[in-house]
Amino acid sequence: FTLVAPSLFVGCASTRQYVPLPDQSKSVENSAQGRIYVVRPAFAGGAVAMKVRDGDKHIGTTGGKGYVCWERDPGKTTISSKAENTSRLELDVAQGNVYYIMQNIRMGILMARNKLELVDETKGKAALKKCKPPQVVVD
Repeated sequence: FTLVAPSLFVGCASTRQYVPLPDQSKSVENSAQGRIYVVRPAFAGGAVAMKVRDGDKHIGTTGGKGYVCWERDPGKTTISSKAENTSRLELDVAQGNVYYIMQNIRMGILMARNKLELVDETKGKAALKKCKPPQVVVD
């Protein structure tokens, strides 16, 4: 209880992105690349920010009802998300394609756990409508 109780009184985690956010009015901003969304439409575990990486590159952190979005060169990569656990999803990115990855949240022992799941465009776009865009913090 003493480990879990403090997290109940913490404010909501915000969604931050550390790479440029592509133009959301276009399907893909750079047609030579593929676009990836990691979407966290649930508010469950809202006090826990979950780190999102594309291979070794730190993309950002998601909070409840938030998403991160970026474009990358084609090829194989591993998208990962860290909370109490680390979930990994292998992805073969093709130029001009858009990928929607759901960040599913469930209870953990000390904090929220997550599982990444690749979903189709219909489900991905529906989840995006429930979310706010990230705060972009680029050096």
